[in-house]
Amino acid sequence: MIKRRAGGPWRWLLVVMLASGGCAAPMNKGSHCALEPGSLDDARTFTWQAIPPVDLDDKTGYISPIIVEGLEKAAIAELQRKGLTFTEGKPEEVYADLRVALTLRTRREVVSLSRGGSPCETSDCWERIDLGSVDRMEVRTIGFLAADIYYLGQPVWRGWVERTLYPEDRDNADKVLGEAIPALFESFPP
Repeated sequence: MIKRRAGGPWRWLLVVMLASGGCAAPMNKGSHCALEPGSLDDARTFTWQAIPPVDLDDKTGYISPIIVEGLEKAAIAELQRKGLTFTEGKPEEVYADLRVALTLRTRREVVSLSRGGSPCETSDCWERIDLGSVDRMEVRTIGFLAADIYYLGQPVWRGWVERTLYPEDRDNADKVLGEAIPALFESFPP
């Protein structure tokens, strides 16, 4: 007698879905709103908040100005898709219903630490703790993107997304932003 395994055809569909999913990193996301739903229904225009989107002096999470420009273009396109109009100009001189501040950071986290192996005597051993050390670290990079929305000078909404970044993401920033921006503004306007 042949026994059937539990799960039936759905189990195989799940296996196929997981196998075809590739190495895409899961994206964590969330938002917080300080207003009642519908409070921003009359808002029609937006511009940038006078705060710079990234601190280029922060050596721990340097982001290329090219990436920042792509991020701003993608955010403008997403908010325009939601019915808002972008008002250009110096943020401190432009009137708009809403002001948007973007924050983009990366951080490196130690995943594991191991002892042993051969010492590294060259400067390209980024996973080594110190030049000549036999201790190794496995490090991962986490990307964090947030949008703060200001209304009448007060912060009223914040959305954020976070995901693990792989080396190939460096060469595909447009694709990464293309996934992150819609998730970032998913619950906006409230």
